Amino acid sequence: MPRRLKHLRNVFLFVLAGIMLIGCFGFGQWKISGYVTDDADNPLAGVTVVIKAKKTVTVTTGEDGKWSAAVAGDEAEITAVKEGFEFEPVVVKKASNKPVTIVGRPKLTINPASGYYEEAITVELAIAGDYAIYYTLDGSDPTAESTEYTAPFEIEETTTVKVVAINRVNEAHKQELTAEYEIHDPGIIKNGGFESGLDHWHGKSSDVQISDAQAYNGTYSVLATSRTETGSGPRQDLPADVLEVGQTIKVSAWVYYDAEGAPDERVFNLSFQDGDGWQKIVIAASGTIKKGEWGLIQGSLVIPAEVDRGDAGVFPITMENPRIFIETSWVAEVDPAKDLFDYYVDAVSVFIVEEGSGD
Repeated sequence: MPRRLKHLRNVFLFVLAGIMLIGCFGFGQWKISGYVTDDADNPLAGVTVVIKAKKTVTVTTGEDGKWSAAVAGDEAEITAVKEGFEFEPVVVKKASNKPVTIVGRPKLTINPASGYYEEAITVELAIAGDYAIYYTLDGSDPTAESTEYTAPFEIEETTTVKVVAINRVNEAHKQELTAEYEIHDPGIIKNGGFESGLDHWHGKSSDVQISDAQAYNGTYSVLATSRTETGSGPRQDLPADVLEVGQTIKVSAWVYYDAEGAPDERVFNLSFQDGDGWQKIVIAASGTIKKGEWGLIQGSLVIPAEVDRGDAGVFPITMENPRIFIETSWVAEVDPAKDLFDYYVDAVSVFIVEEGSGD
């Protein structure tokens, strides 16, 4: 090998080794530190400080409001989070060696945020400083005569929470907020509102995908496409360990369609299925859905011990793999435009009716 090429190769290997050493031993990192205070310059403890650089680092302030972290990259964006406060984000360049001070100002906050939930939630309100907090749950505007917030409270159904924080020293200083909570209890169904994507759902003789084009509640629904038969659509396996023959289940689902060529109205079923075969499918509920409108399928089913299919035989329900799915009703001669069109499903629920409950 010519001497010049050999020299260049050695230089390259030396540089490469240096780069590897920097990566291995953390060379190139820099330390960033600072304080979090309130607007009266009092240190704030327990503040979550998020530093976004080449990688994101999260630290918490101590009793003295101090924080520090080692980061990599040319700059870092720093944000702080604490209930009852708001903080302006700060951007720091690598060359700066000065401590970073982040100031928090009183901010009325609510936790959790507005949104869709599938179980009861506990609401917490907060604001820094000398404020009294009042709230309403009936949609009216809160005043100092409304319920005063003294402890977290529970929301079990769809509710609009309105809040006002009034400064005790100067009543002219006040802050307001509104949070809307959609509560949908799906019973033994998982992710009945499809806000967690396709978790627990799959397509029966169809493709299914999450869509935000239509939603009965929340932000998302499931769209059933590429259906090959009327008995096809979104399907979910039910927990076999809580179901048994003779139980009554109450079921419901909301359906929407607006496909070109689809009929003005169509019967949909919410069906119970034991296993994969058609032989052990039982219709739990039916509903006539109008095109371009969300419509409800709702009903109840006593889980049978067996399904009699006439000449095909009698098929026992073994509950090894119980399921529900949403389908268009069966017809003898299928018209793809009228029977296999795409449709949306949302807010699915299945409840076990306890004996003596009156449901």
